[in-house]
Amino acid sequence: MRVLTQPESAVDSSTETVVNFQSTQDFEEQAVLLEGWNQGYAQLSSGGFEGYVSEMRFDNMHLFMEYSSQRLFQNGQLPEDVIAVGVPLQFTSNGLFCGSACNHQSMHIFSGRNGFEFFSPTQLLMAGISVKRDALLNTLSAEDAEIALNHISQANLLHIDYTKTSAVRDFMTGAFAMINQNPQLLNSKKNRTSLSQSVIALLTECLVDAPDSRDKTPQHAAMTNAKCWNIIAETRELVKKNVDEPISVAEVCSQLGISRRALQYCFQNLLNTTPMAFLRAERLNGVRAMLRTEKSVTEAAAHWGFWHFGHFAQEYKKMFGELPSATFKRRQNH
Repeated sequence: MRVLTQPESAVDSSTETVVNFQSTQDFEEQAVLLEGWNQGYAQLSSGGFEGYVSEMRFDNMHLFMEYSSQRLFQNGQLPEDVIAVGVPLQFTSNGLFCGSACNHQSMHIFSGRNGFEFFSPTQLLMAGISVKRDALLNTLSAEDAEIALNHISQANLLHIDYTKTSAVRDFMTGAFAMINQNPQLLNSKKNRTSLSQSVIALLTECLVDAPDSRDKTPQHAAMTNAKCWNIIAETRELVKKNVDEPISVAEVCSQLGISRRALQYCFQNLLNTTPMAFLRAERLNGVRAMLRTEKSVTEAAAHWGFWHFGHFAQEYKKMFGELPSATFKRRQNH
């Protein structure tokens, strides 16, 4: 299946959005399904091979899920201007990635100098994200960009918090489910931008807040309450200026010229919450306001960066005491 969605206006005609599913019974054919990865596969376990790649390509961003039934030796080399990561969705046993043992908790950094080598287990389903390097780094403060670059300079395993790997899994399964059921969502430039921003925010959470990046002496140690309150106020002003679209933690840090750890400290110290929770609440309020005019709950959720509909509905109900469908139905009847 290969679906090319149509751009919403002539302005977007240079952007090709592709939703694609390809299956194969040949591991060598599987190796070339991911365009630009320059991969080679060798089968290491016995039996017939089955595999597939389900993918989305839009605005210089590539999301995919790859399944392989047999144990493989994979090697590849990505372009220098690409950042590519993967998190297992289904993992039957441990593998070996660039000389290190990996499991379902490992984030695989596929990009970077010297390429990658991966002894993958049987029945592996890998969720992958690749973005242009500058698309990520340009959203970060100088300090956070340095941390991210340290993690992506070469292919390696990044051991991150369980909640972050779970967030990647939930996001990928949710996004693919929403697009498979509603492929027209990607016809909208606003929705593609929202999805891109969500991907960048997700990667930033993993790359910048990885455990070994916390070893540095925190620069926020001497921040006063007054300084923290000013930062919170400036964050709220940025939210007000972007009242019709979501703004990410990375964008806040970039525009204010501060690190994620400094922003985190301010919100935790004074409001006993996190910047992400604060911005998520603002996004939920954005959805609620949009339900007055939008054609469907799904489109409103996608616009505001909620790409796992089940989790979104739960969060919405927790915030407002009712499901988004109830809000939508009531407002459509008035």
